[in-house]
Amino acid sequence: MAKIRVLAVVLIFFGTLITQTLAEEAHEEDGSCSKQFYNNQNITVVAAPGPVGPKGDMGPRGHVGTPGEKGVMGAPGKLGPVGPAGEKGDKGEEGPAGEKGDKGEEGPTGEKGAPGTSPPVPPVVAFSVARTTDVKKSSSHTVMAYDVILSNVGGAYNQETEKFVATVGGVYFFTFTGMTEKLTNTKYFVRLMKNGAPMVGLYENNGENPQIHSSCNSAILQLQPGDEVWVELYKGYSLNSNEYRYLTFSGFLIHAD
Repeated sequence: MAKIRVLAVVLIFFGTLITQTLAEEAHEEDGSCSKQFYNNQNITVVAAPGPVGPKGDMGPRGHVGTPGEKGVMGAPGKLGPVGPAGEKGDKGEEGPAGEKGDKGEEGPTGEKGAPGTSPPVPPVVAFSVARTTDVKKSSSHTVMAYDVILSNVGGAYNQETEKFVATVGGVYFFTFTGMTEKLTNTKYFVRLMKNGAPMVGLYENNGENPQIHSSCNSAILQLQPGDEVWVELYKGYSLNSNEYRYLTFSGFLIHAD
């Protein structure tokens, strides 16, 4: 019996040591809280873990680690909007002038041309004559005579024959006038003649009214050198004029042939 008791005590002693050791290891490994109660049987009671405590303050920053390897370049991003235009830059310095090119060879001098001829000066033919007295009735056709020569450029009007004689062929303009006396039933009839043929006429008749009637007529004629033009008073008629020169005959060359 004594041996059995000693053996039991030894087993209890070793069981208590083993239980305490396991409790301490469990407390260190999983953070559980244990409390041992020792009584006469040396029994250890293990308590459940308590609630998680509040997060502690951040510790000091550690040392900067070694830079890692450079990563792979990513894909190009989208093109951004066009930025505002920048300020105008300063004008650059003027570049150096280019080299002057060589002068080309002078060409041969051309031959002197023959002296030119001046165009012929167009001839000027013009005249104007007037009468200062009346012309009484006559029994035949009468070539009108004019006693005042206002102009006779080119000398084509012949005062002896009272006719214009063309010295230059071409186109001419002629005009002539007539005027009645201040009497009843007075009239006149004059014609512009070319080489004996009537071209245009001029007629006035007072009738029963003693009035003065004056009129004129004109013509453009194509003449050859030597052609004659004059004013003719028809037979039985009279004309009125005085120092105021109501009766006139004029003409001039428009264009020479």
